[in-house]
Amino acid sequence: MKKNEKGKLMRAEQRKMMLEQRRKKTKTIITASFVIIALISIGVFISLSMNGNEPIQDHDDVEESPIQSQTEVVIPLSGLSDTAKYYTYDSEDVTIRHFAVIGSDGEAHVAFDACDVCYGTKKGYRQIGDVMHCINCGNEYPINSLGTENIAGGCWPSYLPIKIDGDNIIIQISDLEVKKYMF
Repeated sequence: MKKNEKGKLMRAEQRKMMLEQRRKKTKTIITASFVIIALISIGVFISLSMNGNEPIQDHDDVEESPIQSQTEVVIPLSGLSDTAKYYTYDSEDVTIRHFAVIGSDGEAHVAFDACDVCYGTKKGYRQIGDVMHCINCGNEYPINSLGTENIAGGCWPSYLPIKIDGDNIIIQISDLEVKKYMF
């Protein structure tokens, strides 16, 4: 009888020890998970803080728009191709960016290098094939659809009115100035 009681006590102690080990292991796993999540969160925060308001300029051919008068910017169509060309216009202490590209429809498509929604990140667009890719949210827009006003709302390369006059794209400086707040 003593063996049986002793055996039961030993098994009860073993179960108790095993349960305690499981609790410690679970506690360690939970603690490690929280530490990993915290480190990832800190890394994301630092990354966003560093890039937050700095424009991403990964465009190789950014150039200042040629100004022909005090009221207009002129971009020669002969300088455009199916690869987006990025331009800047300096307005006091703000550099306003826009791009122009010839679509597969043979038409010139022009828009601000800023999104109607994501403009606060100051990241703009990059061309991938025949679409413009929002560097911030990842949405893509067919080049042939650009150069129109955003009537649906949401992310969209911000509309920049243009006029084609012979072999040139004409942009009113006042139209550039209207979206200065995006940059």
